[in-house]
Amino acid sequence: MRSRSIGGIEVASVVELERVGLPAAMVFPDWSKDLLKSEPEWTTPTYYDAKDETIIVAMQSFLLKTRHHTILIDTCIGNDKPRNNPHFDRLRLPWLERLHATGTRLEDVDFVCCTHMHVDHVGWNTRLDNGRWVPTFPKARYIFAQQEWDHWQRMSKENKLERTGDYVADSVLPIVEAGRADMVATDHAIEDGIWLDHLPGHTPGLVGIHVKNAGGEAIFCGDMMHHPIQLARPGMSTNFDTDQKQAAATRRKFFEKTVGTNTLVVPTHFPGATSGHVTERSADSYGFKFD
Repeated sequence: MRSRSIGGIEVASVVELERVGLPAAMVFPDWSKDLLKSEPEWTTPTYYDAKDETIIVAMQSFLLKTRHHTILIDTCIGNDKPRNNPHFDRLRLPWLERLHATGTRLEDVDFVCCTHMHVDHVGWNTRLDNGRWVPTFPKARYIFAQQEWDHWQRMSKENKLERTGDYVADSVLPIVEAGRADMVATDHAIEDGIWLDHLPGHTPGLVGIHVKNAGGEAIFCGDMMHHPIQLARPGMSTNFDTDQKQAAATRRKFFEKTVGTNTLVVPTHFPGATSGHVTERSADSYGFKFD
């Protein structure tokens, strides 16, 4: 997805990183090279680098322009952030310029909706200004699921998020301290026809952004799935999932609900076309037709 319309709502993706290679065995605890033979359509170079044994993901945000509001879904990794992951550490990328290229100024954004509070979904919540982390979008309300905030605030205090670096401290807490955060229920409505869907498992308060109107329907499902192979094998949870069993159950429920429908499914990390429709393949196995 680069740009399209959903019933009069303009939608555009704002790409931070087009292709990031993550070691497949690091992402999936049950990764096996046998999958290259059994799932060939999802192990092509678009989605998997056989030489380096890495799965390919994208880092991107989604911008929605309705009649009433400009809504930004997820904010990627961000610039200048000290991180313990070389893919994320102190980046200098033109994400803001790409946002501006959509005709959007920082002050135009009314709502920033983070599907969850992982390092690659909250980074551009803040930007560095004279040595301080300040809200990037000066007029926006930042929508966080209360359940998600409670979990990651506790984790930040307990272990400083050692695996990645404490992104809550520089990308979430400054929003709360500035009074720009709205802590909401996991079924919160942003405006008529746009609401949150609870998709627990990857994180406790992961939400999708559900858009429905007379002209179409779409669900921006965040990290409910990371890679197309999880459609063919819904039980393949990742090492990043807080509750792998719950994550698998959520995927199965989601696929069963959307299979064969006109609901456009928009995962965050699918490279290239990104969005598409869930198609039936066999029992407990699904396909994906890119839009």
